[in-house]
Order: sequence, then C-alpha cells, then structure tokens
Amino acid sequence: MGSKMEDVRCKMADGRWMMWLCAALFTIHCSLFTACKQEDDTIVYKDSRRWVEKTVAVVAPLNDPIMKARLERTAEWMLSSLHNAQLHDTLCIDLKLEWYDEYGTDLKALAERLANRDDLMAVIGPFDSDNVNILAPYCQQTHKPLILPTATSETVIRRFAITSTGDGQQPFLWSLTETDVSLSEVMQSRHAATIQMDEDYAKYADYSGLFTPNTTYGQTFYEWAPFQATELGIGFRWNVRYTDSEMLYEKLRAFYDDIDDVWWYNEVMPAFVVIESLEQVAQIGRIRYQWWNVDIDDHITTLVEKNGFNLSQIKEALHGFQKLVSTWSPIYYVLANLTDEGIAALDLTGQVVCDQYEGFSPYADPMTGFEMSYEGRYGTKPTFAECKFYDALLLSAFAANYMEHHQEVDNLNDAIIAITTTDNFLSGYAWSETGMELYLAALEQGQLIGFKGASGPVQFDKDCYTAALNTTYVNWIIDGERVQHIGYYSRKGNAQTAKTLASWNWLVENAEEKFDQQYGGATAAITYPALTDQYAVLVQGSNGWMNYRHEADVLNIYQMLKAGGYDDDHIILVSSDDAANAAENSDRGAVRTDPNGKNLREGAVIDYKNADLTPADIVNILKGVKTDRTPVVLPADAGQNVLLFWSGHGRSKATSGIDEMAWRDEPAGNGMTADLLRQTLQQMATQQQFRQMLVCLEPCYSANMGKALEGIPGVLAICSAGAYEQSFADSWSNELGVWMCDRFSRNLVGHVLENPDGTYRDLYLYCAQHTLGSHVGIYNYTNFGNLYTTSPKDFFVKRK
Repeated sequence: MGSKMEDVRCKMADGRWMMWLCAALFTIHCSLFTACKQEDDTIVYKDSRRWVEKTVAVVAPLNDPIMKARLERTAEWMLSSLHNAQLHDTLCIDLKLEWYDEYGTDLKALAERLANRDDLMAVIGPFDSDNVNILAPYCQQTHKPLILPTATSETVIRRFAITSTGDGQQPFLWSLTETDVSLSEVMQSRHAATIQMDEDYAKYADYSGLFTPNTTYGQTFYEWAPFQATELGIGFRWNVRYTDSEMLYEKLRAFYDDIDDVWWYNEVMPAFVVIESLEQVAQIGRIRYQWWNVDIDDHITTLVEKNGFNLSQIKEALHGFQKLVSTWSPIYYVLANLTDEGIAALDLTGQVVCDQYEGFSPYADPMTGFEMSYEGRYGTKPTFAECKFYDALLLSAFAANYMEHHQEVDNLNDAIIAITTTDNFLSGYAWSETGMELYLAALEQGQLIGFKGASGPVQFDKDCYTAALNTTYVNWIIDGERVQHIGYYSRKGNAQTAKTLASWNWLVENAEEKFDQQYGGATAAITYPALTDQYAVLVQGSNGWMNYRHEADVLNIYQMLKAGGYDDDHIILVSSDDAANAAENSDRGAVRTDPNGKNLREGAVIDYKNADLTPADIVNILKGVKTDRTPVVLPADAGQNVLLFWSGHGRSKATSGIDEMAWRDEPAGNGMTADLLRQTLQQMATQQQFRQMLVCLEPCYSANMGKALEGIPGVLAICSAGAYEQSFADSWSNELGVWMCDRFSRNLVGHVLENPDGTYRDLYLYCAQHTLGSHVGIYNYTNFGNLYTTSPKDFFVKRK
C-alpha cells in the first residue's frame, strides 16, 4: 500500500496525474487534448494510455541466416524493453517493423515505394554502403528519414551531408557510425606504435601492404589510409584494390614473395586487409601456411585419419606453429560482424587456420554495459550491426515521442536534430528498460536532452548533421572458436577506450609549424629578369560526364584569371568541353563548381578540345612549337611568368606501374608522365623560355610529378596529393549526379580571390588546412625563391 501511495505522490509531483485522469475519463475524446500531426499515426487506446503506432521499414541483410536471426532477436529485445518502459507514461510509442532483404529484392523499386509512403515514419538501413547509394536518393527527394546503422563509406556520407556547398540542404540521412576514415586510422595505430619503438623497425616502415575491395565500402580505406600512413610513419609498398577473392589471394601471394628477401624483419611488414567475410580469413590462413611450405589441408587430414585427432587435439598439436604463422608478417584485418556462429560454420581446416588472427571493427562502447548484458542474455557477444541497429530503433522511438510532445515539430528529421545536437545529456544510458523510462519521462516533462544508447552517445555534427560524432572500435581476435576482444579505441577516449590519433586533425592544427620546419630555412637569393609578360596554360586531362568536376576546375581557374585582368590571348585553355551540353546535363549550357554558383562556361574561349590533342601536343604548346595540330602556343620569353594548371586523373607506380597524369581514356603509359613533364620544363628553362613557372597539379598522386621537377631553376610546383594519395572531389549535385569540383582547386581559387596579396606560405597553409584527405605539397622551392616574402600574385593577376 505504501508503495502505491508513493507512486501516486510521484505522479502528482510531476504533474502527470492530470493527464492520467483525463485519459481514463475521456478515452474517446483524448485526441482533442493532443493533436495527431501525421498521416502515419494510428492511435490505439489501452487502459489509461494513448498508444501511437509508428511504422518503420527495416532494410537489412536478411539473406544471411545468422545475421537475420541476430537482428530479429535484437529488435524483439528492444521493442519489449520499450513497451515496458512506457507503462507509466500517458503517451506511448508503439513501433511496428516491416522487414525487407536488401539483397533479395529490386532495391530501386523498393526505395521508390518506401520513400513515397505516407504511412511510413522512417527507414532503417540498408546496412551495406553500396546499397545506401541506391536507396538514399529516393529518400532524399521526399525527405524520408533514413537511419543507417552500419553504412560507413566516407563518400556516401559526404555526398548526402548538409554542407555549405552542394544542393543537399535538408537533412534526411542519419549515419550512426563515424565514417571509415576513423577506422582506417585505428587499423594502422598498432603498427605505428610498433615501428616507433625501434629505429631498425622504422627502416622497413614502407614495406607494408594495403588491400581493399573495389567497392564503395573499400573506397574510403583506399583513399584515406595512405594519407594517414604518411602522418604515422608508414609507407605502402603495395596498395591494391581487388575485385574478387581470387584477385586478393593472388596479390597477397605476390606481396609475400616481394618481402621474402628481408624475412628477418617480416614482423614489421604487415598487410592491412579490408575484407567482407570470415571465409576470406580462412583462405588467407591457408596461403600463409603455403608461404611456410606447408599444405595445411593435407597435414590436418593426416592428423585426423592416421591419429584420430579431433578439433581440440589438432589445435593443441599446431598451437605453436599456428601462433608463428599468424604473427610473422602480421595481418591486421578490418572485418565487421564477426560471430561465434560464423566460426563454427567453417570447415575443420578453416577453424584451425583462423585461430589467433586479429582485426578491427566499429563496435559499442563497453562503458554502456550493452555488450555485457547481451552476452549474459544470449551467451555470445553482439555484433557491430546489432549494437547500431538497437540504437537506430531507439532513435526512432525517442524522436517520435519528442515530436508527439512538441506540436511545432511536424517531421521526424527535425525531432532527430533536436534530441541529437544538444550538449545536455541524460546521466546514465538510455538503452536499458530503466534508462528508457527515465529518458521518456524527461521528454514528457519538456526537457530537451540527448541520450547514450547501446553503442554510446547518439550525437550528430551540428553543421552537417549526417555525421556521427562518437564511435568506439574494437580490436578483436579469434581465440579457440570464439571472438574475443583485446582492446577498444575511440577518438575521445575514456576509461576503457584508448584515444586514436586523429591524424587529419593533427595536420590542420600543426600545418603552420610543419611548414616552418620544412621550408623555413635560409633560401639562397635568386635574381630574375624583369617581368615582361604573363601567360597561363590550363589543361583538363580527362573527359566524360562523370569527370564534370575536372572541366569545372579549369574553367574556374580561367574565370579567376579573367577577373584578374588576363585576356584570352594570354590564356591557352585545353578542355574536353563536353559537360555544358551533355545529354545528362539538366542545367543545359552551364558548368558550375556548386549548384548556386555562376556559369563558368559562359564567355570561356577554348583553344583546344583535348580529344584533338595528345600529351605530345601539350609539350609542343608549352615549348612554343607550332604545328598543324598546335597553332596556338606559348611564346618564348625569358621575362614571362607561366602558370601551368592541370586537372584530371593521376596514376602512380604503386598502383599502375607509372607516375603520370592520365590522358582522357588512354591506358597507363599514354599520359603526361613525370619524366616527360620534367624533360619539357627542363628544356624550357635551359632555353630561357620563361622567367618563373608555377605548376599547380590537381590529379591523384601528383606529388610524384612535383618531385620530378626538383632541380629545375625558376619552377615551383604545388600539388594536391601525396605520392600514395587520392585527390578528393567536392560539392555533390543530386540533380546532376556528379561531383562539381575538386577540393584543392576550390581552395586554391577561394584563397587567391580572398587574399590577392597573400604569400606562397599563406596559400600553402590555407590549402593544407582545408584540403582534407590529402597532403598538399610544395616542391622545388629552393630553386624558386623565398616562400615567406614572395606572392603568387604575379601568376594570378595580370600586371604586364
């Protein structure tokens, strides 16, 4: 009796007793007190509570029976806890789930149906980044909330982020996991610590290998890992994108053959391997035994047939050797959703050869207690997908509840913004039944607070919304047919997680210091003749609609030069000129660097279409050699400054066997190679065909081109990316379906326009700090001049 009276007093104290009384006496008319705001609401009255049904579609990998069973039991657990947590509330959310297999249906047709259903509150999934690329555009058109538990591709998240550029200005996509930029760094952190321990180890730091799938998922690792490796002191001797498992196995065999000649340091020559299935771990385990000249399948067959060994006895007999094989030239895997059931499903040899291998995956912060509670309930550890799926359901329910209590909020996206961008958090964790009850009670009392779910705080960036701010990563190991966890990592760090290095932030914060260390030494005075004229050669090396951004880059530079006083007689413009009037261009006749920008094609005088030229013709244009194909060329003048800007694709020896800037659709070896560019500019310098030359290169791996120009007097190269790095696109257009410019070019133009009198140091620092994802570099400065006192103005503003 005392307990009941205490309950009554509590309800009276927080004001909810009146709502309870109204609900009990006026059940039929209760809708008069709380308006129904969406067509997807179905109100069902049970006892004295108002239950609001909300339907959520779950698009998940149901083709995998293990994952299907795990997701279904996770949903059952969460929904049961949610129901019980609301028994003391007057307004309750009743989530109804519709399940769809993201691999077993026409995803485009499904996306269109789901995006246009008024009775559907939100979509959870897909779980695969490649499938998100298919489904997300449909949800964006109708602003249907799309909650992503495990899609972590940087390209996908950036494409649909709310940014100052691009036309995605209304949030609809909510990724609960940081992009794989963070996981890529975590993947390398263990090895980085190892090579920093010993100078001898550091000598072989560039013997590492990176192997990533040629998918949307693998793209982030392929593009970002080399950038991070530069900061961490690691070099990728091999950087491979594989199209299927057989290609992966073939490339790994070649990698092991390559490092076999320095086997005594194999322990610091790792392979970083991004994979998508446990079966790949098993096959790679077999390959590593072959490296030791052991046919492990035959050996195990002998142990079984001749000695009658079972699995446990086989593992005991091979334990020492398996430990050696798994750690010598270590492999660091990236594999999410590893399960005990998956290990048990492998054949006998597979279970043996997978033992002691380790890797990394996004996961739940162990401080939440979800991992422990799950293991106590089901006898196994939860997967990354289950942790994030639980939070996706939690976010849907909490946002729906918030919307019902705030009449001014009429869509779920705004409700999500409200509860996930506040710095005021509920103490404790809201994933448990008790935690849910406390959080929902706070919402009912009008408090605006954030929450910590099964995997940690559910919080989004206040500027772009799409990006999650907190993700924990686990370092797992396969040990005795079980998945074990040996460490946790996060960007912030707490009592049970180690802090990652955030190397891209390090570069931003320390770019000035780094520049001063590298370029701040005394530079010998260089005397140049008087400036007599200024010319620019702008080259787009690519073609085709999907390379729209490269044409926009050269046109953006062109328009900047025209605004700076250049006339068309002093600009040689080489472009594909196929974007403005392309059939795919709904903005017919226009080329822009962002959807609201000016038409850069308007008024542009194009001297050559690149379809009519070859790299040899570009050489003639630079050297002033007139031919039938190249009637417009640079004059030869020892007093002229020449700007050479090149946008397009690049190749490197590490990926394609040659350092070059690619030419249109030509195969490797037919572009502007590093050797050809060096020979050309060296000859021009020797023949005094220019006073100074500024070379700005946009393509991937452009540092290899810049390094090739070292030693040529009067030449300065500014390159967008390191020798192993991609150069990143920027400003996505949903209407056009293309990237509209590149980051480096945008930053270059933006800084010059805003700071026309800035020095080369100023230009470098701005580009280095804003061109995230690659290391902007300056080359040959000792043969050019003082970067602190001289300005690129003599190239961008017409003075003669």
